[in-house]
Amino acid sequence: MVEKLNFGIIGVGPTGGIMAAYLAKEGYNVVLVDINRNHMDAIKKKGLTITNLKKFKTKFPKKNICYSIDELQNKEVDTLFIAVKASHLKEILPQIKKVIEPGTTLISLQNGFDTEELIAEYVGEENSLRVVVNYAGNVLEDGIIRMSFFNPPNYLGVLTTNAEEKAKNLAEIINKTGLETIFTPDIKKYEWTKCILNSISPVCVTTRTTMKQTLSMEGTREICREILREGIEVARARGINLEPDFLEKSMNYLDKAGHHRVSMEADIEAGIPSEIGFLNGKIVEYGKIEGIETPYNKIFVSLIKGCELPPINRD
Repeated sequence: MVEKLNFGIIGVGPTGGIMAAYLAKEGYNVVLVDINRNHMDAIKKKGLTITNLKKFKTKFPKKNICYSIDELQNKEVDTLFIAVKASHLKEILPQIKKVIEPGTTLISLQNGFDTEELIAEYVGEENSLRVVVNYAGNVLEDGIIRMSFFNPPNYLGVLTTNAEEKAKNLAEIINKTGLETIFTPDIKKYEWTKCILNSISPVCVTTRTTMKQTLSMEGTREICREILREGIEVARARGINLEPDFLEKSMNYLDKAGHHRVSMEADIEAGIPSEIGFLNGKIVEYGKIEGIETPYNKIFVSLIKGCELPPINRD
């Protein structure tokens, strides 16, 4: 029998919002936390709507709509998803630790390398889990999220075998909501797989194109291929067992993404730090450790950091 849990989700953008909606749809108590007041006001008033792949609306008790991490105090959340950008983790983890009870399980629901290790520094390895998400979406307007695609399953893993039982229980819960999710004892393999696939994001950002447009142009397609090739070479050097034809499989997988706009583009447009340091930046970092050149990834790390610079006031 699957244990009944009280969930919290910090970050009600596409990734966190979709997870929240699916859990609430199945009757689970879900507390939402996000600083976007207009978005949260809309959810409080009308509920959270998911469109496109699945179409449904879920409502949340007004007391479960929180506008800051501090409001999690006394909410009796025992399982907390973190779905904010990885670049904000170091900033919010001390805040989270102040309001949660000892033994609360934290789950990284994020893009990027090594987010679960960062979380473990605050709550211990036994309370830090990681989900590699294979769905994506965009916020169409306040309270409405478009689910762009879902290439199941999602993978859920641990840092220590002491956490396997709770991880298997959580995977079963998520799976039963309709978001197919399975436990894996080798989460790092899927983490590298997802990060390598996401590593084409800066190409989409700098060309202002959707994934389909980026991969449909000969020049940008070849750049994406080289970015992936570098990531795969570094992964294998790090002991990640990727299939011999993983590059071709990756290109085929990405070709199915359609006209999806990567989340990194929204970060740049909003003037907030992107996750480049947790994606291509990590490939460059680990490549240096392993003695592998990663010029394509290195160039796009620099380009995105340039895009993050504030505009110059010409007045």
